[in-house]
Amino acid sequence: MDDELRFQSLRNRLDRYSDQYSRPQQSRLKRWFLFDGNRMHVTAVLLGGVFVVLVLFGAVWSIEYRRLVSETAMVQTIFNTLLGGVILLVSIVVAVTSVGVSQELTSLGKQHDRIKTAVEFRRRIVAHDEIKTSPARPGQIIIATLQAIHQQAHELESIVADHPDSNLQQDVTALKLDIETNIEELIGTLENIQAGTTDELLVGLDYDSSWQLHQTYRLQENYADQLSEDHRAVMDELGTALHELMSSREYFKTLYYKREFSELSTMLLIASLPVIVFITYVLLALDTGLFPEVTIGGLSPLAVFISLAYTIALTPYVILTAYVLRVASVTKRTPAVGPFVIGTDHQLPFDSTVLKNEPET
Repeated sequence: MDDELRFQSLRNRLDRYSDQYSRPQQSRLKRWFLFDGNRMHVTAVLLGGVFVVLVLFGAVWSIEYRRLVSETAMVQTIFNTLLGGVILLVSIVVAVTSVGVSQELTSLGKQHDRIKTAVEFRRRIVAHDEIKTSPARPGQIIIATLQAIHQQAHELESIVADHPDSNLQQDVTALKLDIETNIEELIGTLENIQAGTTDELLVGLDYDSSWQLHQTYRLQENYADQLSEDHRAVMDELGTALHELMSSREYFKTLYYKREFSELSTMLLIASLPVIVFITYVLLALDTGLFPEVTIGGLSPLAVFISLAYTIALTPYVILTAYVLRVASVTKRTPAVGPFVIGTDHQLPFDSTVLKNEPET
């Protein structure tokens, strides 16, 4: 991709700063579980874990487990509860989906305004000097805004190179290095994402735009008396580019939520009917004693059957868990909007100067 090649040289320049500006990295397993993994694969892993735990429990405490599953009335009560829960869950999903669809049923004027806003935003992205083609995919738009941010940061460092205040030069260099580090990380993410997938909507999730916007404002405030009109103009352009990145990220995150909840509703509706039919069969099988003669690890056929049946009965709830975990994780990763810094990655000392303009008594 031509857009990615423009940032290829960053990899060589960032190696010597990797230790100083390193960011905490998640383990691959945790990231796969929360973000990258296909939700059906995550569901299968969770269900497999439940079944393995039940089998191990039965193998270790075989006598107690056999007594538990032999209590037919209690087991039937559990599966009756699960059956009612699955039916209720389907009803809730249908209701939530209907509410989501109703929000899309707006007047022609509102639809026109929504489309006009999106087109105007796209034109602002295209207006940047370095963009030769009109971006269409979310990843291309993110790349376009990253180009603008990098260009403004590089220009800011160039115009303060001859400034007499060394502290200003150091702060601008630190900001530029932080921007380049973030860009490098996003390029690495883009290389592993297939275009057109849902993951492309989340490509800008890890970009630390709030901190960089705060740093830009801090430079303008701390060095207000030493900045020329050119300095302020470039900083304003950098702030505008960061605004565009945050706006596009929030919009793409909204599109992600719509697609994610739509897919969740579809998967729950598809899984619920077979589960309801299977739970009904389980209740009938417990009454008649007709269940497969299968043993695992010395467990009785009844214990294996109950363990498998309980695991299958949990399928709708585990699907819901897999999707909600990712949605909640996405929301948690971008809790701040604008120059508000939330979290412990950056320690900000309390600035008592905010109290300097106290009201007169």
